[in-house]
Amino acid sequence: MSHPLSRLFRWLTRNGILLFPGFLFFCGTAVADPSDIFELSGGEMIFSQRAQFYDVEAGGLIPLPVFSSGTVPAYFHFFVAGSFIGFDQPATGGTPGINGITDQSYTGAIPAIGLRIPASWGFWEGDVGGAFFNIDQTLTPVTSIADIYLQTELFINEAGPGSLDLFGSYIGGINYLYGMGRYLMEAAHTPERGATFYAGPEVIAQGNDTYAALQAGGVLSADVPSIHTIFTLEAGLLNSTVWPGLGGYEGFSFYYSY
Repeated sequence: MSHPLSRLFRWLTRNGILLFPGFLFFCGTAVADPSDIFELSGGEMIFSQRAQFYDVEAGGLIPLPVFSSGTVPAYFHFFVAGSFIGFDQPATGGTPGINGITDQSYTGAIPAIGLRIPASWGFWEGDVGGAFFNIDQTLTPVTSIADIYLQTELFINEAGPGSLDLFGSYIGGINYLYGMGRYLMEAAHTPERGATFYAGPEVIAQGNDTYAALQAGGVLSADVPSIHTIFTLEAGLLNSTVWPGLGGYEGFSFYYSY
Protein backbone atom coordinates (compact mmCIF):
# COMPACT_ATOMS: atom_id res chain seq x y z
CA MET A 1 0.00 0.00 0.00
CA SER A 2 2.13 3.28 -0.62
CA HIS A 3 1.41 3.75 1.30
CA PRO A 4 2.40 2.05 3.20
CA LEU A 5 2.08 0.55 0.29
CA SER A 6 -1.27 1.76 -2.24
CA ARG A 7 -2.19 1.13 -5.52
CA LEU A 8 -3.81 -1.17 -6.88
CA PHE A 9 -6.18 -0.97 -11.39
CA ARG A 10 -7.58 1.96 -12.83
CA TRP A 11 -8.89 3.27 -16.10
CA LEU A 12 -7.13 3.11 -19.44
CA THR A 13 -3.72 4.73 -19.59
CA ARG A 14 -4.57 6.77 -22.62
CA ASN A 15 -7.42 8.37 -20.69
CA GLY A 16 -5.11 9.66 -17.94
CA ILE A 17 -4.37 7.29 -15.07
CA LEU A 18 -2.29 8.41 -12.13
CA LEU A 19 -0.66 6.16 -9.57
CA PHE A 20 0.36 6.51 -5.98
CA PRO A 21 2.29 3.56 -4.58
CA GLY A 22 -0.27 0.89 -4.36
CA PHE A 23 -3.10 3.08 -5.54
CA LEU A 24 -4.08 4.30 -9.01
CA PHE A 25 -6.06 7.38 -9.94
CA PHE A 26 -7.90 8.33 -13.13
CA CYS A 27 -7.78 11.81 -14.57
CA GLY A 28 -9.64 12.68 -17.76
CA THR A 29 -12.84 11.79 -19.60
CA ALA A 30 -13.95 8.16 -19.35
CA VAL A 31 -14.01 6.36 -22.68
CA ALA A 32 -15.68 2.99 -23.22
CA ASP A 33 -13.38 0.06 -23.99
CA PRO A 34 -14.97 -3.39 -24.28
CA SER A 35 -11.68 -5.28 -24.15
CA ASP A 36 -9.75 -6.72 -21.23
CA ILE A 37 -7.14 -4.45 -19.64
CA PHE A 38 -3.80 -5.63 -18.23
CA GLU A 39 -2.17 -3.56 -15.48
CA LEU A 40 1.34 -3.38 -14.04
CA SER A 41 2.39 -0.74 -11.52
CA GLY A 42 5.08 0.01 -8.99
CA GLY A 43 6.25 2.82 -6.78
CA GLU A 44 8.07 4.10 -3.76
CA MET A 45 7.58 6.77 -1.14
CA ILE A 46 10.33 8.02 1.15
CA PHE A 47 9.76 10.17 4.23
CA SER A 48 12.35 12.41 5.87
CA GLN A 49 11.15 11.03 9.22
CA ARG A 50 12.82 7.65 8.64
CA ALA A 51 10.01 5.83 6.85
CA GLN A 52 9.74 4.22 3.42
CA PHE A 53 7.05 2.37 1.49
CA TYR A 54 7.47 0.27 -1.67
CA ASP A 55 4.99 -1.70 -3.74
CA VAL A 56 4.49 -3.51 -7.04
CA GLU A 57 1.23 -4.77 -8.49
CA ALA A 58 -0.05 -6.83 -11.42
CA GLY A 59 -3.67 -7.35 -12.35
CA GLY A 60 -6.39 -6.51 -14.80
CA LEU A 61 -9.89 -5.33 -15.59
CA ILE A 62 -12.48 -7.47 -17.39
CA PRO A 63 -15.61 -5.77 -18.79
CA LEU A 64 -18.95 -7.05 -17.52
CA PRO A 65 -22.37 -7.17 -19.24
CA VAL A 66 -24.06 -5.62 -16.18
CA PHE A 67 -23.91 -2.29 -14.32
CA SER A 68 -22.89 -0.37 -17.44
CA SER A 69 -23.45 3.39 -17.78
CA GLY A 70 -24.28 4.26 -21.36
CA THR A 71 -21.42 2.98 -23.48
CA VAL A 72 -19.05 2.67 -20.49
CA PRO A 73 -18.92 -0.92 -19.14
CA ALA A 74 -18.54 -2.03 -15.58
CA TYR A 75 -15.40 -4.02 -14.81
CA PHE A 76 -14.40 -7.01 -12.73
CA HIS A 77 -11.08 -6.05 -11.15
CA PHE A 78 -8.40 -8.43 -9.90
CA PHE A 79 -4.82 -7.89 -8.74
CA VAL A 80 -1.95 -9.15 -6.62
CA ALA A 81 0.21 -6.56 -4.85
CA GLY A 82 3.50 -6.94 -2.99
CA SER A 83 4.23 -4.30 -0.37
CA PHE A 84 6.90 -3.21 2.09
CA ILE A 85 6.29 -0.69 4.88
CA GLY A 86 9.24 0.23 7.09
CA PHE A 87 9.90 2.92 9.66
CA ASP A 88 12.14 3.73 12.60
CA GLN A 89 11.06 5.30 15.85
CA PRO A 90 12.66 6.24 19.17
CA ALA A 91 12.85 3.21 21.45
CA THR A 92 10.61 3.12 24.51
CA GLY A 93 9.89 0.65 27.26
CA GLY A 94 7.17 -0.88 25.10
CA THR A 95 9.31 -0.88 21.93
CA PRO A 96 12.88 -1.77 22.92
CA GLY A 97 15.58 -0.93 20.40
CA ILE A 98 19.29 -0.71 19.69
CA ASN A 99 21.14 2.58 20.19
CA GLY A 100 17.83 4.18 21.09
CA ILE A 101 16.08 3.27 17.80
CA THR A 102 13.46 0.62 17.00
CA ASP A 103 13.16 -0.65 13.41
CA GLN A 104 9.76 -1.95 12.38
CA SER A 105 8.65 -3.32 9.00
CA TYR A 106 5.74 -5.07 7.32
CA THR A 107 6.45 -7.19 4.22
CA GLY A 108 3.70 -9.04 2.44
CA ALA A 109 1.30 -9.72 -0.41
CA ILE A 110 -2.30 -8.74 -1.10
CA PRO A 111 -4.45 -10.67 -3.62
CA ALA A 112 -7.88 -9.08 -4.17
CA ILE A 113 -10.91 -8.88 -6.43
CA GLY A 114 -13.62 -6.28 -6.86
CA LEU A 115 -16.01 -4.31 -9.05
CA ARG A 116 -15.78 -0.95 -10.76
CA ILE A 117 -19.21 0.51 -11.44
CA PRO A 118 -19.37 3.48 -13.84
CA ALA A 119 -21.68 6.49 -13.75
CA SER A 120 -22.13 9.63 -15.79
CA TRP A 121 -20.00 11.50 -13.23
CA GLY A 122 -17.16 8.96 -12.96
CA PHE A 123 -17.06 5.63 -11.14
CA TRP A 124 -17.07 3.83 -7.81
CA GLU A 125 -14.87 0.82 -7.10
CA GLY A 126 -14.72 -1.62 -4.20
CA ASP A 127 -12.23 -4.45 -3.68
CA VAL A 128 -11.79 -7.15 -1.06
CA GLY A 129 -9.00 -9.65 -0.57
CA GLY A 130 -6.47 -11.14 1.78
CA ALA A 131 -3.52 -9.51 3.56
CA PHE A 132 -0.54 -11.78 4.26
CA PHE A 133 2.31 -10.03 6.08
CA ASN A 134 5.45 -10.73 8.08
CA ILE A 135 6.03 -8.24 10.91
CA ASP A 136 9.65 -7.64 11.91
CA GLN A 137 10.67 -5.42 14.84
CA THR A 138 13.98 -4.89 16.62
CA LEU A 139 14.59 -7.43 19.43
CA THR A 140 11.23 -9.11 18.70
CA PRO A 141 10.61 -12.43 16.90
CA VAL A 142 9.20 -12.16 13.37
CA THR A 143 5.46 -12.80 13.33
CA SER A 144 3.05 -13.50 10.47
CA ILE A 145 -0.54 -12.42 9.95
CA ALA A 146 -3.28 -13.44 7.53
CA ASP A 147 -6.26 -11.13 7.52
CA ILE A 148 -8.67 -9.14 5.36
CA TYR A 149 -7.85 -6.35 2.92
CA LEU A 150 -10.41 -3.72 1.86
CA GLN A 151 -10.20 -0.79 -0.50
CA THR A 152 -12.61 1.64 -2.14
CA GLU A 153 -12.38 4.54 -4.57
CA LEU A 154 -14.75 7.28 -5.68
CA PHE A 155 -13.81 9.20 -8.81
CA ILE A 156 -15.63 12.35 -10.01
CA ASN A 157 -14.49 13.28 -13.51
CA GLU A 158 -15.88 16.82 -13.69
CA ALA A 159 -15.45 18.58 -10.36
CA GLY A 160 -15.08 22.12 -11.61
CA PRO A 161 -12.10 22.47 -13.99
CA GLY A 162 -10.49 19.21 -12.80
CA SER A 163 -11.25 15.77 -11.40
CA LEU A 164 -11.56 14.61 -7.80
CA ASP A 165 -10.34 11.21 -6.62
CA LEU A 166 -10.98 9.82 -3.14
CA PHE A 167 -9.34 6.55 -2.11
CA GLY A 168 -9.20 4.48 1.08
CA SER A 169 -7.87 1.09 2.16
CA TYR A 170 -7.57 -1.10 5.24
CA ILE A 171 -5.06 -3.88 5.99
CA GLY A 172 -6.36 -6.20 8.70
CA GLY A 173 -4.04 -7.82 11.19
CA ILE A 174 -1.82 -4.73 11.33
CA ASN A 175 -4.87 -2.41 11.41
CA TYR A 176 -3.39 -0.11 8.78
CA LEU A 177 -5.71 2.60 7.46
CA TYR A 178 -4.89 4.73 4.44
CA GLY A 179 -6.91 7.60 2.98
CA MET A 180 -6.07 9.98 0.17
CA GLY A 181 -7.75 12.75 -1.79
CA ARG A 182 -6.43 14.28 -5.02
CA TYR A 183 -7.68 17.08 -7.25
CA LEU A 184 -6.01 17.13 -10.67
CA MET A 185 -6.18 19.36 -13.73
CA GLU A 186 -4.49 19.23 -17.11
CA ALA A 187 -1.42 21.45 -16.90
CA ALA A 188 0.25 21.12 -20.31
CA HIS A 189 0.83 18.82 -23.26
CA THR A 190 3.42 18.29 -25.96
CA PRO A 191 2.66 18.77 -29.68
CA GLU A 192 0.09 16.25 -30.94
CA ARG A 193 -0.32 15.17 -27.30
CA GLY A 194 2.64 12.82 -27.30
CA ALA A 195 2.55 13.42 -23.55
CA THR A 196 -0.08 15.13 -21.40
CA PHE A 197 0.73 16.52 -17.97
CA TYR A 198 -1.62 16.74 -14.98
CA ALA A 199 -1.00 18.56 -11.70
CA GLY A 200 -2.78 19.30 -8.46
CA PRO A 201 -2.80 19.00 -4.67
CA GLU A 202 -3.14 15.87 -2.53
CA VAL A 203 -3.86 15.14 1.13
CA ILE A 204 -3.00 11.79 2.77
CA ALA A 205 -3.70 10.35 6.21
CA GLN A 206 -2.38 6.92 7.15
CA GLY A 207 -1.25 4.77 10.03
CA ASN A 208 -2.04 2.13 12.62
CA ASP A 209 -1.54 1.52 16.35
CA THR A 210 2.20 2.31 16.21
CA TYR A 211 2.55 4.84 13.39
CA ALA A 212 0.41 7.67 12.03
CA ALA A 213 1.14 10.43 9.53
CA LEU A 214 -0.68 13.37 7.96
CA GLN A 215 0.64 14.57 4.60
CA ALA A 216 -0.13 17.43 2.21
CA GLY A 217 1.60 18.10 -1.07
CA GLY A 218 1.40 18.21 -4.83
CA VAL A 219 1.35 15.77 -7.74
CA LEU A 220 2.74 15.98 -11.29
CA SER A 221 1.87 13.21 -13.72
CA ALA A 222 2.86 12.53 -17.34
CA ASP A 223 0.60 10.39 -19.54
CA VAL A 224 2.60 8.91 -22.45
CA PRO A 225 0.15 7.00 -24.68
CA SER A 226 2.81 5.68 -27.08
CA ILE A 227 4.22 3.44 -24.34
CA HIS A 228 0.91 2.94 -22.49
CA THR A 229 2.44 4.37 -19.32
CA ILE A 230 1.78 7.03 -16.72
CA PHE A 231 4.70 8.42 -14.68
CA THR A 232 3.91 10.26 -11.46
CA LEU A 233 5.93 12.40 -9.06
CA GLU A 234 4.65 13.68 -5.72
CA ALA A 235 6.16 15.62 -2.86
CA GLY A 236 5.08 17.59 0.18
CA LEU A 237 5.16 18.00 3.93
CA LEU A 238 4.18 15.55 6.65
CA ASN A 239 3.94 15.21 10.38
CA SER A 240 4.11 11.81 12.07
CA THR A 241 3.58 10.52 15.57
CA VAL A 242 6.99 8.87 15.86
CA TRP A 243 9.33 11.83 15.26
CA PRO A 244 9.03 15.45 16.41
CA GLY A 245 8.85 18.37 14.04
CA LEU A 246 7.69 18.77 10.46
CA GLY A 247 9.14 16.49 7.80
CA GLY A 248 8.81 15.94 4.08
CA TYR A 249 8.02 13.16 1.66
CA GLU A 250 8.61 12.36 -1.99
CA GLY A 251 7.34 9.58 -4.20
CA PHE A 252 7.67 8.16 -7.70
CA SER A 253 5.44 5.64 -9.43
CA PHE A 254 4.51 4.24 -12.82
CA TYR A 255 1.44 2.56 -14.23
CA TYR A 256 1.41 0.44 -17.40
CA SER A 257 -1.83 -0.63 -19.06
CA TYR A 258 -2.41 -2.54 -22.27
